[in-house]
Amino acid sequence: MKKSLLTLIIISSLISAASTEQITQYLSLSHSEQEVLAVEQVFDSMRQKQKSNESNESTSQTAIVYQEYLEEHLSSLELEEILALYRLPTMSRYTSEVKNFEINQEDMDAFLESLKEEPLSSEREELVDTIVKNIINEELQLNFYRSMMQRYQSRENNNSKEPTTREKRYVDAMRSAAKNHLLYGTQVFSMEEMKELKDSLSSAIFQKVKRVENEALIQIMNNYIKGVVSKPKKLSKSYIK
Repeated sequence: MKKSLLTLIIISSLISAASTEQITQYLSLSHSEQEVLAVEQVFDSMRQKQKSNESNESTSQTAIVYQEYLEEHLSSLELEEILALYRLPTMSRYTSEVKNFEINQEDMDAFLESLKEEPLSSEREELVDTIVKNIINEELQLNFYRSMMQRYQSRENNNSKEPTTREKRYVDAMRSAAKNHLLYGTQVFSMEEMKELKDSLSSAIFQKVKRVENEALIQIMNNYIKGVVSKPKKLSKSYIK
């Protein structure tokens, strides 16, 4: 009996919800707060186009709502796993040197032009293509795009499971931009590092966390479009501002 109780306690501790501290560490290591800021910018743009903002209050607390969603849908064990992943040397380099690196269009065009004269090895390009498929998941991108665009589309179009021509163009554009960004940013990565990066971004835990993040953004977006402001259940100084 005591053994069964101990087993239940251990299992319970393993599946317990992620803590605010773990979520904060994850956002810091992964730089994922940039995605939340991008959604807030979309909200601001939508609000500016509206004649009246009565049904849509301030979105300044979007980040807190987003983090609460992650807390509720990821376990403490999963957060420890994703934190360990982002602490790996190659993933650390990826987040600090590549993920949010900004390059102007002129430099990017010059870089892409140089690839015509000195193409990448087929192995490196295949690795980049695999990475792009993992960070730009078609299903997740379509779900987010449809959520963002539903205010402009009819219900009939929203109910269609097959991607429209416009939706396909959106996903292709996202993948193309991500590939160019990766090609530029990972120039100094060795082939071994590229393989490690591919394995990390293909892992089950990375894909699980990305899916939960996408669901959080979609829920916030859907509520906003319906005129329902997503409000935090609690306020904490540890959340990003």
